[in-house]
Amino acid sequence: MTQTAARGNAATASNARPFYQHFGTPELREALRRMYLVRRFEEGAEECYMRGLIHGTMHLSIGQEASSIGMTMALRRSDYITSTHRGHGHCIGKGADPKLMFAEFFGKEEGYCRGRGGSMHIADVESGNLGANGIVGGGIPIAVGAALAIKKQKRDDVAICIFGDGATNEGAFHEALNMAAIWKLPVIFACENNQYGMSVSTERSMAVDRIAVRAQAYGMPGVTVDGNRIEDVAEAALEAIARAREGGGPTLIECKTYRTRGHSRSDRNRYRSKEEIEAWKARRSDQLLRGIARRTRPAERKGGDRHPRSRGSRDRIGNRLRAGWHRSFRRRSNPRRSHTGLRIMNAPVRELSFAQAVQEALAQAMEADERVFLMGEDIGVYGGAFQVTGDLVHRFGEDRVMDTPISELGAAGVAVGAAMAGCRPVLEFQFSDFATLAMEQIVNQAAKMRYMLGGKTSVPLVMRFPCGSGTGAAAQHSQSLEAWLGHVPGLKVVQASTPEDAKGLLLSAIDDPDPVMVFEHKLLYKTKGNVPEHAYRTPIGKAAVRREGTHVTIVASAIMVSRALEAADELAGDGIETEVIDLRTIRPLDTATIFESVRKTHRLACVYEGVKTLGIGAEVSAAVAESDAFDFLDAPILRLGGAESPIPYNPVLEKAAVPQTPGIAASVRELVRGRI
Repeated sequence: MTQTAARGNAATASNARPFYQHFGTPELREALRRMYLVRRFEEGAEECYMRGLIHGTMHLSIGQEASSIGMTMALRRSDYITSTHRGHGHCIGKGADPKLMFAEFFGKEEGYCRGRGGSMHIADVESGNLGANGIVGGGIPIAVGAALAIKKQKRDDVAICIFGDGATNEGAFHEALNMAAIWKLPVIFACENNQYGMSVSTERSMAVDRIAVRAQAYGMPGVTVDGNRIEDVAEAALEAIARAREGGGPTLIECKTYRTRGHSRSDRNRYRSKEEIEAWKARRSDQLLRGIARRTRPAERKGGDRHPRSRGSRDRIGNRLRAGWHRSFRRRSNPRRSHTGLRIMNAPVRELSFAQAVQEALAQAMEADERVFLMGEDIGVYGGAFQVTGDLVHRFGEDRVMDTPISELGAAGVAVGAAMAGCRPVLEFQFSDFATLAMEQIVNQAAKMRYMLGGKTSVPLVMRFPCGSGTGAAAQHSQSLEAWLGHVPGLKVVQASTPEDAKGLLLSAIDDPDPVMVFEHKLLYKTKGNVPEHAYRTPIGKAAVRREGTHVTIVASAIMVSRALEAADELAGDGIETEVIDLRTIRPLDTATIFESVRKTHRLACVYEGVKTLGIGAEVSAAVAESDAFDFLDAPILRLGGAESPIPYNPVLEKAAVPQTPGIAASVRELVRGRI
């Protein structure tokens, strides 16, 4: 075993006692039993897949049993793990029931994730397994978030994220390690280096000969062990876990191992020679167990028990697994039954700005619930890019108003993990444009976790996005991306137009059990309006009629609501009475309010700042066209959206790129007069 010191060169291994002296005979027997169980489980899964009983894909870890069990055998049930698409062994190592795992593979309702996750996303949330992950490196920042929750909850538990060598070349790996080191979190980064990222060898994909040396850049210990020797893996894990529990921070462990099967069942293995595979098979973990078995056998004989290395014991494990998956496959259940995790939930009033209303909502939520904390770039003493968080750091402290590095992807993943582990994070992005850097964690992790894990977990987090044009920030800091995220099942998207709703919607978002994306138009931050003092909630999924009318309906959101109201005042001078609907929620969309208005006015205009093509107005138009409200229309539906162009820097062009009040009034006037 080789260890790289936190700020030095290669050092010797720890002075810990040999692994088999840390455990009694029962624990050793259980470790060996689980290794055999993993092997037999993988062989059974392979058989089921080849017989067509499991659809999709299958990634097997045959040959990697020692790293799976060695990393997990010293964990408590209250500790967390995140895993990879090759995660069956990790799940078993954390104590999962193989029958429920097979049920999941067969798409059964009684599977761990109710048939929604399958092989790549196997999880057992109740035992601390936050899930395998189909995204390379996707689980790494989630584990960091779980460790952050542990620290905030003052527990002495740990989180272990297990990933492959390919993940160490992803930005999520580096961002997550950096944040874990900065905050000294109780997390262990366990890399199963099986020599290949799909078909590309580590020799061709990395400029270093050991992954563990990358720990030096983040001031944490880095350890390289023989991943096929359970004693080496367990020794490294025991030391790292003890260090983490005592507040010493993270460790990176590299387990050098090998998968004797291909990347997946469709892999033809053309990139490896037969000689290489056979050489590694000779070193695989079940062969290397014999030394440990000899050390434990005398104690076993005293009790008269048979050691699990015997052929009979291994056959019994295989027979029990086979009987279990036969029963699971035959059991009748409906894997297609739908699942939804959507649930939604007057006093003295004063005038506040939009930004002040947001800050008050954050403060009231943090006062009411210690699980709520804020994350983001420069949100502490600086007060946020738009000064929205203000002095909250002085009121609540740096452990609840947390400045993050410039690491959007990493911070988003940390928020996901913290939410899954019992916290309620609110993550601020400096600009909505920067969501593009974190889309993997937003779309593939936050949005999918509840469904993918069978409804057995929730992700109660909020992400805030200052958005929109009008500040001269040009193409990469001025986009309106609410339609992007509104397209993703599992996310809720809100967009207030008034200070009152800015506070009420944000409080509802923080209460919500699912991830809520809150878009705040930058030009609205300084606008003022009446805001009640108490902690009220504006319901998510309910639009507001801002102005009654009879001749035409305008549907708008955010800054476009005020422009639509200004246009309505101008149109009233022409005798055109305009009804203005403020969507407030982009997803779920309140179509009932829209349909009712269209039935009354017989005309519809959709006004939004995002690009016209495939924007919010397109969804509203389609919803009306598919409903009985379509029969009430006396004119074509009008869509007024942003130009088919990035937002320009030039102030004249910038203004021309999005709908303005005069253009809205002129277009609606033409619609009512039958010229469109």
